[in-house]
Amino acid sequence: MKVIVLSSLDSSCRDAGLKHLNSHQPDAVVLSYDFIERNRLVRTVSGNAPAEYGEAVLEHPCIGCAVKYEIFPAIQRLAPRRPGATLLLGLPATWHSGSVLESLAEKLAAEEISVSSSVLSFDPTEMEDQMWDRHTLWESGFSSMERDQRTAGEYFFTELMQADTLIPVEGMQTQLLESQDSPRRAGGKDFMAGIAFARHLAPHATLCHHGNEIGSFNHEDVQQRTRAGHIPAVPRHAPSDKAPIHLYAERPLHPQRFREALSELAVSCTCLRGRLWVASALSERVAIGGAGPRIWMENTGSWSTEIAASELLLYGSEHEAEEISKVFKDCQVTEDEFQELLTATSTSANNSDHRGGE
Repeated sequence: MKVIVLSSLDSSCRDAGLKHLNSHQPDAVVLSYDFIERNRLVRTVSGNAPAEYGEAVLEHPCIGCAVKYEIFPAIQRLAPRRPGATLLLGLPATWHSGSVLESLAEKLAAEEISVSSSVLSFDPTEMEDQMWDRHTLWESGFSSMERDQRTAGEYFFTELMQADTLIPVEGMQTQLLESQDSPRRAGGKDFMAGIAFARHLAPHATLCHHGNEIGSFNHEDVQQRTRAGHIPAVPRHAPSDKAPIHLYAERPLHPQRFREALSELAVSCTCLRGRLWVASALSERVAIGGAGPRIWMENTGSWSTEIAASELLLYGSEHEAEEISKVFKDCQVTEDEFQELLTATSTSANNSDHRGGE
């Protein structure tokens, strides 16, 4: 038996995504969840199973407890045991599919249940604006956990790399307020522009639109894509609109000059991804990420087998590529500064060798 896991920023997109998947898998059991106040996990069962509605109250509002005490037992109970059967698992809004799958992995393997796809359902007309939203997921009403300090942009930053399949759907606002010929409707100008943007952000993912097939889950590929500092491949023939700007620096970055230039590099970027080689920590690989108004960095350890260099992808940037490439190039240490660094590093290493005692 196989499981298809679907994530989304809001329950409206989640339900629309499940409906789309169910059209591909009409015999599937559909299991979906909503997490609401007072740590309640609401379960809804439909599709090729008796309709069901129930609640579980969790002692701790965490994914690990939800999987252990409710989600996995429900999958065990509802999973059809016939070859080729499918269960569609719709996650609560804002839950990262990667965290759920990590908690489920060993349990599913013991039951000989495989994950066939990890799917993200989203409204393409809203994604870019949502990534710029400064409010937390709780403040925006997407999450019922008050302590959830992530933004929608941070949610998409991770989930777009996790998913092997993207399902664009009309959001609730479009369904309720837009006329049938609105550019926000499926096939409209705004809708298609949003899809193009999402495909730039997740070039690895299969776009499941209309009658298209869904992608396939591969654990090793997901681990690589979601690694901090990962640089997604840029399609050679990507359309120019919304195409990311690729920046590369062979020499280390001067920490002060890069710090001063970072705001200019990122000011109009909807999303940025990359890794940095900084002169003040030559042996360390620093991952950098950004979504809308938030930017973060993370020391990911030594460079290992990778060639040390700085590399960035800027998505949605309003800069001219040539102009911003010059700004990034100027952040590199000069040849003289680089030689001074090498000399200082060599001297430091030699001194360390002589401090070993008698």
